[in-house]
Amino acid sequence: MKKLIKDIVLMVVISCVSLSCSQNKSLQELLQEEKKAIDRFINMNDLVILKKYPENGVFKEKEYFRTSDGLFINVVDSGNGTRVQMLNDVSVRYESMQYIKDVAKGYSTSYIAPPYPFSFVYGIPQTYSSASTPVCQAWVIPLSFVGEEAVLNLIIPSSLGSYTNNSDITPVFYKNLRYTRFN
Repeated sequence: MKKLIKDIVLMVVISCVSLSCSQNKSLQELLQEEKKAIDRFINMNDLVILKKYPENGVFKEKEYFRTSDGLFINVVDSGNGTRVQMLNDVSVRYESMQYIKDVAKGYSTSYIAPPYPFSFVYGIPQTYSSASTPVCQAWVIPLSFVGEEAVLNLIIPSSLGSYTNNSDITPVFYKNLRYTRFN
């Protein structure tokens, strides 16, 4: 009887361990899922991916430039011409954001931005990420192309995303992200 109980307990433990192991995805699998989700998002929205940033800086509505880092940028308005300088405090607002994996699965939930801006200090990478805000490296990259008051749409892979997006391999779409102030 004791042997039978031991065998049953052993089988339950082995089953639980094998089930939990098979449900955990490798980093490679998660990154593949992310790539597929971004590709599907691009296809679902009929986006055109440009190999070069337009010389005149003008984008059509569905044109996105892919940077070497994997960030997809669509410039709605290139701004007022004022360029960011080292150690400028940059304020950012956005209209809404979506988790691309959710959109690729057919969910269309958009999250409206809070009424206050987010900020970081240009040239100080430690300010580009925080566990409590969506500030991320991807918000810094476009500043080499656009100026203050620029408005962008961004498709951000997790590697360039916020602390939360990066930790769980979640790509994000930001609609009408605006650089509201450099000072």
